[in-house]
Amino acid sequence: MASHPAISATSFPALSSLTYEQLQQLYVKNKAELTKHVNEAVGVEEKFYGGHDWFVRWWESPPPHVLQQRQQHQGSTNNNSSSNSGGGGGSGAAITNLASSNLAQDHNGLEHQIIPASELSEAINMVKNRFRRRLQRFNWVTGPHRQPDLERALESSGFSCQEEEPVMCADLTATNTAIATPAASLDGSIGSSSSSSQPPLADLSAAVATATHSMRRHQPHRQPHHPPPSPAQLPGLPAGVVIESTSSLGIVGWVSAWAHGAPECDVLHWTKVYARVATSVYRDQFRMFAARLRGGEYIGTGYLHCHSGIASIHSLFVHPAHRRRGIGKALAAYAMQDARALGYQVATLTATGPAMGLLTKLGFKEFGAVKLYTWYPVVVDNNAMMAARETMVAAREKAQRKKLEAQHPGVNSKERMLAQEVEAMEKMKELRIKEAEEEGWELV
Repeated sequence: MASHPAISATSFPALSSLTYEQLQQLYVKNKAELTKHVNEAVGVEEKFYGGHDWFVRWWESPPPHVLQQRQQHQGSTNNNSSSNSGGGGGSGAAITNLASSNLAQDHNGLEHQIIPASELSEAINMVKNRFRRRLQRFNWVTGPHRQPDLERALESSGFSCQEEEPVMCADLTATNTAIATPAASLDGSIGSSSSSSQPPLADLSAAVATATHSMRRHQPHRQPHHPPPSPAQLPGLPAGVVIESTSSLGIVGWVSAWAHGAPECDVLHWTKVYARVATSVYRDQFRMFAARLRGGEYIGTGYLHCHSGIASIHSLFVHPAHRRRGIGKALAAYAMQDARALGYQVATLTATGPAMGLLTKLGFKEFGAVKLYTWYPVVVDNNAMMAARETMVAAREKAQRKKLEAQHPGVNSKERMLAQEVEAMEKMKELRIKEAEEEGWELV
């Protein structure tokens, strides 16, 4: 029996040592860790449901009255800590913003679940019924491996596919990867799940966990272990633009640029979320960076999330007024160089259509796709209900007019309506006389 090559506990896995399935699993683990930190910063709760050999996990915001109770409790806690230490904020601020807006639904959902085909209907209905009672929408993300059975089950249950985007990876050890040269081809071990020369996923995960623990044990909490890349090393960066690491003081500017055009409440919400994540996660695990003009204006964003042996790049954005100047490419190159300086050999990201060409030039290759499905509850709209009722009444009156026209041809509509009213009054009079006689009243 062929022995699997050992993976060093002091280094992260190389792209050439991974199969498609292993890389997809690491991508999912990295994304799950990031989602956990974001949702915990908001106050969203993790829920589980399943059988003996399977379970489904999702995130849902607590009911409004629970959020308000937390807001009051944490508000008093923060006031006490402010009086003692002169500081405050934290998760209470994020929860306050969530309770005072309708942003809770953005955090409802689940990602990358593997459910037996025989249990799909039960799992989907279980989650959907919980959000139906709350009258809230929620998202279900599939991938990065193909899940045709799950996708068909979601569509038949009322979900609609909102987005489909490729996930890509790059070999950070390739020569000049972050400059311009494409990375090494993914031919060979990548995509060959039956290759006996690849380490089992269980062994791979154990080695990655050991390496991650070792990295954290030897670095100060919340302090950069490696300096960020120098702006001079970035390719094609326009004059007057600098890309640099974003500190906690710069998160407001970062979010304002990334959420360009969004309502003020959204900007405030995400500012508090990212501020909480940045101050609660190891600095070498979550690293924000931005492109700025010399005057200080933020015009581009991105961040790096390192976990499960890979570095995942997120939120690459360039202000519309500064696009097609090479800033997006420089932001991606910055993230790749930063990840390589941390010792990572594989970078991943979720791409958009327009960025595919740029990312390919930087060495990224596609290894799967993710789809965003959304379910919307049927919400009763009073205005819509009144409009439907008026339409129904108008249709009934039209049918009555047609009936009168058939009974009294040659009579105009006003006369028909008058005759109808007279006839109704006569019937009402006869009915009253009959009721009076039955009661023994004397008619005057």
